[in-house]
Amino acid sequence: MSVVATAIRKVDWSKRKLLVACSGGVDSMVLLHALVANGQQPEILHVNYQLRGNESDADEELVRRTAQKLGLVVHIHRCPVEWTKRKGVNLQAAARTFRRELFKEWVDRSEQHAVVLAHHLDDQVETFFLQYFRGSGLFGLGGMHPEKDGIIRPFLALPKSSLIAYAEENNIVWREDQSNQSSNYLRNVFRNTLLPALKQEHPQLEENGRILMEQLRNLQQTVRQQTAEQVRSWKEHQQLPVETWQQFTSEQKLAFVYGSGWPSWSVERLDQLAEGPDGKRVEIGDTTVIKENKHFRTLLSTKKHWEFKIEEIGILPEFWDKHSLYLDAAVIDRSKLEHRSWQQSDRIRSLGMKGSQLVSDVLKDAGIPLSQRNNYPVLIYENEILWIPGIKIGRKGLADSGSKAILKITCAEG
Repeated sequence: MSVVATAIRKVDWSKRKLLVACSGGVDSMVLLHALVANGQQPEILHVNYQLRGNESDADEELVRRTAQKLGLVVHIHRCPVEWTKRKGVNLQAAARTFRRELFKEWVDRSEQHAVVLAHHLDDQVETFFLQYFRGSGLFGLGGMHPEKDGIIRPFLALPKSSLIAYAEENNIVWREDQSNQSSNYLRNVFRNTLLPALKQEHPQLEENGRILMEQLRNLQQTVRQQTAEQVRSWKEHQQLPVETWQQFTSEQKLAFVYGSGWPSWSVERLDQLAEGPDGKRVEIGDTTVIKENKHFRTLLSTKKHWEFKIEEIGILPEFWDKHSLYLDAAVIDRSKLEHRSWQQSDRIRSLGMKGSQLVSDVLKDAGIPLSQRNNYPVLIYENEILWIPGIKIGRKGLADSGSKAILKITCAEG
């Protein structure tokens, strides 16, 4: 039995509802075929980023043909070019965010829903060195998890050479993404230049890296357990003794902010707050944390007034983000637009995503604190939510390059 088949069989797939992210490259095509050979019937997700013209379309076509041949359901999502090419946006980071939102939508459907990804040992080692290069600590150097938060990666212990061998032995067709050869991306520099040179001198580099990262991930779990009670208390009571924070190690501080749904830079903000006087406050995303009576506390906000502004323009801007909404005036009657605070049953059909999401889940995932969440506004047209300002854009009535009259909508806190 091949090492690929063995890796697939090691995972308990029973009662799982699987979605395979398939780009058309060798890694994901091998994953798809190996799952089917193991008796699975996953659905397929392909994202066409529309960045490589005919090459992107050819990738999509291969995935479509493969799905038809295997008798599998395929979901094709075309990422709007504006999403990845907005001014000041990192293309690769934007693409990852787009994918992750699609993954999360699938995983959130039930406890059985899982996304299967084809990351392999070469990817792990690249990630380790990238994180080391960026000065990451324990949580960065541990690499990707074989299974976490509904994401399964069965190939993390296998080198890419094993996947290529499986593809060749089983006559699997795949496509090469030529952008992987570009030196414009730091990962490609490690992949194509630095790591091959290191492996030539140290053939055990990948296996040694795998063992080290596994040990680091085990240590991550220990640190999370050490801060679990404080995270639980913070989420429930929105307060933490400053002394407790100052007694945390640097890794425990990271575990705490990650567990609280905050980014890593929050550690520096809370360190500054701990050294400041009573009454000092810091902003972490949309959350205000205040130092008060030797505790960190979330500052409860008063009810806010939201002011929506609508103006008509003639040309859709080249770059836009979720803080402005552009609607086609030929499709949307501005007199029927209304806004209000969200309600428990509200759902939004988000741009670039299939199906709909509860607004309550969207606000929670966006890190909006409970103290601000209940008053958050939504823009509505004929009972459909078009916009959660700054967070999500709906699919209905959006302007495009062919729109002759465009409604530009902005929203500000009063």
